[in-house]
Amino acid sequence: MTTSAPAQQGETDHPRLSTKLCLGFSVGTIGVSIMLNAVSTYFPLMMSTVLGQSPQIAGYLLMISKLADAVIDLAVGSLSDRARTRWGRRKPFLAAGALFSVIAFLMLFAPPVLTDTWLIIWMSAGLLIYSLAYSLFNVPYMALPAELTEGFHERTRLISFRTVFVSIGQLLALAGTGWLIEAGGGDRSGFATMGLVMALIIGGAMTATALSMPTQKHKESSTGTHLPGLKEIRAIARNRPFMMLLGAKVFQFLSFASVASTMALYMLNVLGVGYSGLIVFAITQNIATACAMPLWVRTGRTMGKRQTYLMGVIIFCLVTLSWLFADNTITNTGIIIRGAFGGVGSGAIILMAISMLGDTQSYDRLVTGEAREGLLASAIAVIEKVSYALGVAVLGIFLEALHYVPTTGGKIVEQPESAILALTLGFAVIPAIMFGINGLFLWAYDLDEDKLAAARMATTEGTGATLT
Repeated sequence: MTTSAPAQQGETDHPRLSTKLCLGFSVGTIGVSIMLNAVSTYFPLMMSTVLGQSPQIAGYLLMISKLADAVIDLAVGSLSDRARTRWGRRKPFLAAGALFSVIAFLMLFAPPVLTDTWLIIWMSAGLLIYSLAYSLFNVPYMALPAELTEGFHERTRLISFRTVFVSIGQLLALAGTGWLIEAGGGDRSGFATMGLVMALIIGGAMTATALSMPTQKHKESSTGTHLPGLKEIRAIARNRPFMMLLGAKVFQFLSFASVASTMALYMLNVLGVGYSGLIVFAITQNIATACAMPLWVRTGRTMGKRQTYLMGVIIFCLVTLSWLFADNTITNTGIIIRGAFGGVGSGAIILMAISMLGDTQSYDRLVTGEAREGLLASAIAVIEKVSYALGVAVLGIFLEALHYVPTTGGKIVEQPESAILALTLGFAVIPAIMFGINGLFLWAYDLDEDKLAAARMATTEGTGATLT
């Protein structure tokens, strides 16, 4: 991944990023991955198997926090674009996000013993702080790839480092957390131990990125007046590649919400493999994702980013549907095979989705003259959060309607056939359908290296360019 590739046309004017900068940028995503995956996977599990609450309540709480997050995202995106401090535009937000992330994670996984009413209030407050923390870090973080390099393929190389760290974060968020919870007995103490350990890792990783980023970036915020409200939204809507990516994100995160809401419950209740099976799956999947990065970086150069993304979608959908043929007789071999191929497919999706976002941000700046990477990142984040919130809430209602039985103390009980069906559909069928629709949007995405180079040339020559 760190081996230099021959410079292609359009890349020669853009210097290669240092490995130190790539690593500094990427390490923070360990914290982001743990925040997203651990909360999405283990918060509903803790609520329904340790605290005796229904999946529907957990789903509603996550939905409310995600909707609040969407509002926060827009504010953080706009503020980070306009900020002028001695530490640059993004650093103060990244540092604040690291601090609040530690507080939120401890609140969610190490709550005090409370009555049901006060527990809901406590968890609601924890989820709102979680939403604030996630936005403060992740929105400016997602603006950085477009600022750190203008190179079309160099941006993919930068994101490939990030994707490796995403895999490390997901490994910790699923396998590491599962091991800590199981070692602690699977009850309150197990979740509290996990919360403390992961909170320290989250804070350390995010702080490292905040300290590693250059204070003065080569693209400062626009000196022009930002367009007000609806006018700016309409201007963004004219960026066709961005809008296609935005549409794809809706169904990507509906799929992710379905997987995250049902993964642990499916492994424990349908397959009966316990936390050990979940750990095997997580380890295999994330090692495969990291190992696939050189392949997907090379494929993106030779076949294009859109085609590479669609290859990942096909692989992901086939693996997801294969769970329909799994039952409680599954072996570790069956889990490992699915984890390996799923990780390879997910790697292409994660890598190319973020690389293409950076391309659309760069394209927007070239044709409008506005440096609003944070605003575009926040628009993507809003769509992600609203889609995810909708998916989680609907899955919670779905499980409740099909009679999923909540428990306390980490107990696993025999679920009715209707609940088994709900978990199977949520983990195997719904994600594949959502990603099938996601692929249709990506099929219409048309921003490639030539189109970006043409926009740059038009800007350099002063002829202007039009958002299409």
